[in-house]
Amino acid sequence: EYGASSTSFYTTTEKQDSYLSLDDVLDKKCSDDKVKAVIKDMLDVCADITEALRTALVTVEGSANTFGDAQLSVDVIADNLLWDAVKASPVVREGASEEDPIVRDVDEGGEGEFTVCWDPLDGSSIVDNNWAVGTMIGIWPKSTGLIGAKGSDQVTSLVALYGPRTTVLVALDDGTYEFTYGCTPEGCQLPDGTWEPWICSRQDIKISPDAKIFAPANLRAAQELPGYKKLIDHFMENRYTLRYSGGLVPDVYQQF
Repeated sequence: EYGASSTSFYTTTEKQDSYLSLDDVLDKKCSDDKVKAVIKDMLDVCADITEALRTALVTVEGSANTFGDAQLSVDVIADNLLWDAVKASPVVREGASEEDPIVRDVDEGGEGEFTVCWDPLDGSSIVDNNWAVGTMIGIWPKSTGLIGAKGSDQVTSLVALYGPRTTVLVALDDGTYEFTYGCTPEGCQLPDGTWEPWICSRQDIKISPDAKIFAPANLRAAQELPGYKKLIDHFMENRYTLRYSGGLVPDVYQQF
């Protein structure tokens, strides 16, 4: 009676005969060429972070970020890769990182259009266990910049999840799409037989209106906050399944 259902939490996605390439989807679902360019630049750096995580050991770097959190080697590697990417991108004018939350001008040519803000590696407290971690990226237009802007001002955003596979959720003109990186060592095979690093693995995905799982952060706070305890009790009494890793990206990603 209290065991987990054998079917409740497994994918219902069926294998397709073929998958669209990144360019196919961007051409149809992203009307702004400069937004296309910044999305591709950010996906490139997510691929670079994937490869770095496969080989880098998780060690203490001996430094702390602005919030006083000890930095790990992989935090610094991911952050440096993102800074390199925004500096190299011709469409980015400013960058800001959770590791050093100061908006910095990276637009030497003066032609950049976007401000890019990121958390380079969400899940630092669990990465040494080899659990899934992620990168969060928000992109704002030159007209608003970052300071004082709203989330709704973003031109796009990306959430990358690094687990057994690397998948990235990308906000496009008509919804959210998932792209999967490196399906094989050669890449991902397209319908015409060619190979690309990214394929579109899910289209127009949404958070399910019928929740079955919950992921409460800082569960011990329920002992001190009656309102939080009431919320946890509600989930338990209604037979939700607890699935919490301690990383914001994987814990939110599972809701899609």
